[in-house]
Amino acid sequence: MSILKAKAPRSREKRLDTMNAWQGGAAAVAAELSAESTVQRIRTFSQSSQDDLLYALRLLGGIRNSVTVVHAPRGCAAAGLHRQPNSGSGRLIVTNLDERDTIMGADLKLRKAVIALHHRYHPELVFIVSSPVVAINNDDIQSVVEELHEELEVAIVPVYVSGFASRNAVTGYDATLHALLKYLGGPRKAREAGNRVNLLSVAEHPSDLREAQRLLSELGADLNVLPDGASATAFREATSARLSIPLDQDTEDYLGQSLRDEYGVPYIEAPRPIGLGATGRWLGAAGAALGLEQQARALHERESALAGKALDGFSLQGVRVYLGLATATAFGVLELVQELGGEVVGVTVSHLDQLHTKPLEELSRRHPDLQIHVADGQPFEELSLLKRNTPDLYLGDAAHLGQIGRLGLPVVSLEEAPILGYSGLVSLTRRISLALLNRSFGVSLVHTSTPYQDAWYRRSPNWHIKQEVK
Repeated sequence: MSILKAKAPRSREKRLDTMNAWQGGAAAVAAELSAESTVQRIRTFSQSSQDDLLYALRLLGGIRNSVTVVHAPRGCAAAGLHRQPNSGSGRLIVTNLDERDTIMGADLKLRKAVIALHHRYHPELVFIVSSPVVAINNDDIQSVVEELHEELEVAIVPVYVSGFASRNAVTGYDATLHALLKYLGGPRKAREAGNRVNLLSVAEHPSDLREAQRLLSELGADLNVLPDGASATAFREATSARLSIPLDQDTEDYLGQSLRDEYGVPYIEAPRPIGLGATGRWLGAAGAALGLEQQARALHERESALAGKALDGFSLQGVRVYLGLATATAFGVLELVQELGGEVVGVTVSHLDQLHTKPLEELSRRHPDLQIHVADGQPFEELSLLKRNTPDLYLGDAAHLGQIGRLGLPVVSLEEAPILGYSGLVSLTRRISLALLNRSFGVSLVHTSTPYQDAWYRRSPNWHIKQEVK
């Protein structure tokens, strides 16, 4: 049966054995993920974490000419503040469910909201995003979609996120991509003979997306970028493209595999293009799939030479670095730090699963005892590890970078910084160089105490991580 016939995709835990709690050596976690079944762990105390609704709204905010209806109490709409800023112009409203709605249902309120938005904005697409409250009161969103689709003659896409199906927020990307392809992909068509390439990009920095477009265009690819900044047409065109290539397998794997399995579009599994080595492999994978290996090799050599001049001998020799990043980005930056001569002393990632088996196995062969910490929004655990590892530099994208800075570490935030390709490499090394040269801000922050008492730090960083008992 087609996976797109389902209301929503399987959770990351069921599909990829995704884990969101772990702390230990690289070799140990690599062995566990390679085993027949993965032992899930839970936290007996959790400080904070993102959920699938936030990830869904972040992705939908980049879809052009769209309106998103969050069918939820108004507090859930606060997640819309985190929507990514790419070229979409999507607007967002909330149906503002109250106590009566959660008991009696709110189908009529949803219907009125969609009609009002359609008459006010005349969008090309309307998204209806469910919520944990709707997962409880079981509103019939599908009936509203079918009725209004005919009445208003507009594409209406329901996105089913519940907040309960998974402990990994990245499942929200899967649910949203599932809905977009299910309702916008259309019937299967013959593949085109040209060089149309689906460039899969979810919540990427605009400069990173431009860099990837520049490089693939140099190879002569006719690019169809989705879902970042995409329209409904982009999803229809994606189903007949020559191939799909991701910028981040963690976020785009579901879309790439669905296009392959449902429409026969080859999916090129390529590394996140961070640093010279990985960017060369990413370009090489695209060139090989297009029959342009020689051109890709020549482009990499030319761009590497230009980047080398811009780096002007920059090195991280003797610098001990800790990484706190989304998983695919962390593996890419880890390789980059080693390219530049630095030493990675620990890594905090958002999750680990079957998509990371190969990089973990390679890492475990080189550094079997490197500490891997799997956590999303657990600053106490990460600060405890940092106090034990005493690195010289922290590279991260977490919301608690201010707390990390209070340890006196030079901190470089990668959350709003370009890092992909050759231009991203130059930009990132400049930011690192400035952080290492100007340590005065970190020194001043040392005098501001962290929010945790010494008794907390005396506990093991994995004190609250336990094996799940079923």
